[in-house]
Amino acid sequence: MSRKTTKIKVAPSNDFIQQIRSEVKYINRHENFSDVGKGFVIWVLRNYFDLDEQSATVCLIDSPNDKRIDAFIEEDETIKIVQCKFFDKVTKEIGSNEIALFKGCLDWLRRPEEVKKLNITRFYDAALTFSERWSEGADVQLHYFVFGKFSKQAEHERIVFNNSDLRERVQMFFHDINDILILFRSEAEKENPLANEIISLQLMPGQYFIKNENIPSIVATIKGRDLLKMFKKYSYSLFERNIRFYRGARKESINAKIIETVLDNKERIKFWYYNNGISFVCRKFDVKGTVKSPILEVKGFQIINGCQTTVCLYEAQQQKQDWVDIPEEVTVVARFIESPVEEVDRITLYTNSQNPVSEIQLKSNCEIQNRLKDDLAQYLPSYFYLIKEGDWQKMPINEKKKFKGGIIEMSLVAQAIYSFTTDPAFARRWKNKLFSEKYNELFRKDITIEELLLPWRMLKVIDGKISAFRRGEFHKLKNEPGNFSKEKREEILAKEFLLYSNLIMLYFIGKLMRKQYKDYSPTIAKKLLNKQLEGRIDKLFDYIVSILRFSDKLGKETNKNRFLKNYENISLLYDEIQKALEMEAARTKKDPLKEMLPQI
Repeated sequence: MSRKTTKIKVAPSNDFIQQIRSEVKYINRHENFSDVGKGFVIWVLRNYFDLDEQSATVCLIDSPNDKRIDAFIEEDETIKIVQCKFFDKVTKEIGSNEIALFKGCLDWLRRPEEVKKLNITRFYDAALTFSERWSEGADVQLHYFVFGKFSKQAEHERIVFNNSDLRERVQMFFHDINDILILFRSEAEKENPLANEIISLQLMPGQYFIKNENIPSIVATIKGRDLLKMFKKYSYSLFERNIRFYRGARKESINAKIIETVLDNKERIKFWYYNNGISFVCRKFDVKGTVKSPILEVKGFQIINGCQTTVCLYEAQQQKQDWVDIPEEVTVVARFIESPVEEVDRITLYTNSQNPVSEIQLKSNCEIQNRLKDDLAQYLPSYFYLIKEGDWQKMPINEKKKFKGGIIEMSLVAQAIYSFTTDPAFARRWKNKLFSEKYNELFRKDITIEELLLPWRMLKVIDGKISAFRRGEFHKLKNEPGNFSKEKREEILAKEFLLYSNLIMLYFIGKLMRKQYKDYSPTIAKKLLNKQLEGRIDKLFDYIVSILRFSDKLGKETNKNRFLKNYENISLLYDEIQKALEMEAARTKKDPLKEMLPQI
């Protein structure tokens, strides 16, 4: 599997580099990581390899003495090994010695017993998996990401390696700051509904400067009322490229404080100092008018960072019924960047990172999938069923508004259904095979919307619970173990199995439901789909955790990730849950399931 990498030069833009740095810092805060490098690894896994939050954290190995393996990704046909370096200066280079060490990770992965001595559980699990898959004939990709550059010597080392005796099965790929910027800019380059719109903004004399180097940009002070006018005219079309839409203004939240500042007669004059500012991308900008009265004309604009601030201005104005506009003294820093990604950039990115057409993609035109897509769109609340990449991005913003239930991804639904009804171990490892070997079993011609929605909604609750545990107690314990008592440490570590168990927990709940109702049918699924569902799953989740945290089998197991890949082990854990239920029923003379699941 040899692939050539075509390089194009993209001048590093401080604007985009800083935005990526901000996203990495956000991940570190969100996940309670002590090392900024881990945040960069997660950023790469989510943005380049398109992994969800749960999968990205499970793939993470990054720890001392990891032999240059930051992440290990197992796919149906390919093993991907990822190494990342996050430099303070993007001009810093990786040398050939570092590449020699990176390729050496293969020798370690082929010797699991040697890796075991390092006492890094995830690394040991990766080595066991690698040795198995290598003997099965899996291909291997080594991906090195650097927030900087590769030296000429490093490039030479990579070329020599890719032409070695391993070349038919193993290839190494480099991703430097240029590639990372192409990826970032291409992700931002979505369908722009305002591509041909033009706005004119009154600038304040002396309060702006233009940067013509690399990517033309202008930083200027603009009036809050101009932002408000833009939002009133274009609504959420302004944020089509934005990663996050408005999050609301809960009490004590940052958004609530933004609104309070605007409403405060004394504080609003300081809004410029308090706020981080707004970032736009645009097709073109030009400063016209006179020195005393400059006008900024912008064409084809989108807000890529500043949705919260913009909508908060609108919310503040709505709270003041007598306000026709935002007060004159409310100003904000705005940055406009000319950054249309050239088509050659997009082609280069996709031709260098494109995977073969998968079974999942082949099923996107299936009659059943299109029927489900139509039915979900007509359901109340309506859902957008994502069966083809890019479908959501191409949809006009006014049409997106009707999907109140959100987006449901076809591949995730398949994993949820198969885990809920059959085998979470298979669903986790063989996502592609769900659309080949198991497809007719999963997606019967008469499958109902309710049979799809029930496990999907359950999985959302489970993912939320596991994510909160991982980001909270678990990572805090890893960072500052001294802050926890011995009893608390043991309690948290006893729940470590949750990190690898979202589909397994769904399977357990599915088994308990079938136990309670003696059956599972479209009718039962429909009756369970109500406003109480999330609360009931929350209780069932906590109940199962309260049993398994005392599991003898899990307590003795040092490699929980690997243990939970085996369906037989999962079945043994379910037997423990059943035994605990029977013991509680005998002790209390009540069926615990009846307390958590409704009568049907």
